[in-house]
Amino acid sequence: MARDFSIIDEVLSYATASSKVNTNPRYLVEGSKNVLIDRQRKITARKGFTRLGTGSATEKPIRSMFPWMSSTGRKWMVRSYDDELEVWVATLDTVAINAWHRVKDALSTTGILRFAPWWKDSETLDVLLFVQGDANHYEWGGGVAVASSVTATTIVKKGTTTFAQNRFYVAANLTLINTRTGVEYTYTGGTGTTTLTGVSPSPVGDIAADDVLVQKVVTHTDEPAASRNNHSISVFENHVLYGSNDDSEVYMSKNTDHNDTTFSAPRVAGDGGLFTLDGPSRGFGKLGQTLILFAGEDSVFRVLFKEIAVSTTLAEVLDTKKLLSGAGQGSFSADTIIQLGNALIYLSNEPTLRYIQDPSQLEGTSPETLSNPIKPDFDAETWTNAKAYWFRNAVYLTSPVNSRLYILEFVEDADGRLRRFWQAPQTLPVRALADFDSKIYAGSNNVQETYELFADDTYSDMIMNGTAGNPDDKLPISARAAFSYNAYGKRATLKTFDEYFVEGDIRQNTLLLLKLYYDFGGETLSLERTIDGSDADILQETLINASLGQQPLGQAPLGGVLNAPDDASHFTIAFEVAREDFKKMQVVFETEQIDAFWSVLSHGANVELSRRRDTLIRK
Repeated sequence: MARDFSIIDEVLSYATASSKVNTNPRYLVEGSKNVLIDRQRKITARKGFTRLGTGSATEKPIRSMFPWMSSTGRKWMVRSYDDELEVWVATLDTVAINAWHRVKDALSTTGILRFAPWWKDSETLDVLLFVQGDANHYEWGGGVAVASSVTATTIVKKGTTTFAQNRFYVAANLTLINTRTGVEYTYTGGTGTTTLTGVSPSPVGDIAADDVLVQKVVTHTDEPAASRNNHSISVFENHVLYGSNDDSEVYMSKNTDHNDTTFSAPRVAGDGGLFTLDGPSRGFGKLGQTLILFAGEDSVFRVLFKEIAVSTTLAEVLDTKKLLSGAGQGSFSADTIIQLGNALIYLSNEPTLRYIQDPSQLEGTSPETLSNPIKPDFDAETWTNAKAYWFRNAVYLTSPVNSRLYILEFVEDADGRLRRFWQAPQTLPVRALADFDSKIYAGSNNVQETYELFADDTYSDMIMNGTAGNPDDKLPISARAAFSYNAYGKRATLKTFDEYFVEGDIRQNTLLLLKLYYDFGGETLSLERTIDGSDADILQETLINASLGQQPLGQAPLGGVLNAPDDASHFTIAFEVAREDFKKMQVVFETEQIDAFWSVLSHGANVELSRRRDTLIRK
């Protein structure tokens, strides 16, 4: 006689704040890792990472990365490690480069580079400003080109775009560098063409065809002030803000000159400014037209630019006010602040992930808390050198010390209802983050490498094998989905079952372990079964035959069914097990294999009440 199964057919979130014996059984709990909840609310093993560019065994972490969508439409991704600043050059001037190239060296070997684009009117370009924890700040115009040929006084580039269109300066700092040899060259003209003129010294014998040329970085010495280290930088309405970890002052430049922080009394609109806070700067943000300054461990300040009339002159007042934030509610660092439209998401010193949409949230009311569902994880985590980043409707937050990545998803339905859920922690060797060409990249927390995360058709993590010209080694991904304990609605009553059903997708090479823990920690019984992806009896049609091209549009999700690899198959299986009485049960799915893929759509047992009573607990 057929019996009903108690089926779990969706996964809502990862959560650890509540006890795993008292959490909705549709939640993942402590012990879960390297699995993802997709938009169909099923659980799946995550994809792997691949390396961008050549590998390295040198133990120098990528301390910072920045994606720069420039005013000319050219997007650059830069990274820093040791004393180097590099830019990723894919295809440029019709040449496929696909390599990292040096922009500048001899930088700080310990400082964290932080970046901010700023509009440079004299060049009719935005430029990339950055600081590194010394008394200077630095400027790069983004000029990169591929050499074609040279004469004693000229350099010809490949492609049809001009040097100016490739973002080389036309007025200031007319100097470029051959990234292969490190030799510098000045030029006097030709930026409106494909040939630079007045080149000195002669590039003959140094610059060869296909060499990559970059504009030289400009060093602005002792700006905005001598003997003062600049650790953080931001731009607000084209004013540049410079913060320091060593003092409580924030300098603000004029909106026409990033070197000039002077201002008059009364202040003229567009002038510079100086803000004296109550602690070292911890980063900047904006809420609409309101500038937000973080200081120390607790403090948040807001700045309003208010116009006033002084006699017949229109002047401006900077209205600065410390907001009523609680203990530890300041930003953890300048790298853990996300500017999300007119809202801010940031990691606080509590530590908590907080969300502010309006300055009034800090006027006596605490900002919204996003991390409460996984508060134990946040409290136990080490956030040194953490990086927060927004990508594709999700917050990404790294813990470089422990090689973990946390992801908070934001999903809005067609009716505008917002659902937020945490993914299980991802075990990844990551520190800095950046997006590029609609993909998410991470700088290694250990070596000078950059990785594409969750790469298409990749189900292992890739590491360099140390041998030039050989393919990378693959590392298995330890994927584990641990569900909350399920009491099946009758916590004090014994239950029993003799079949456990699982439905999902699997690759033929994959051996997916199903683990059943009867009562807490498997006190009564621990049972393990294997779902074999090569077992034809449980497999149905491969997913490639159920792809978009095989079905009418609208009946299958774009990208194929459940976004699984084409060689995966749908499976259903029911394990027969000997009856054993229990009160609650935890279900765990687990793999640790190279190139393994699996997903679980639904699972459950044909649970019924036991005919026995638990006499052992009766006293």
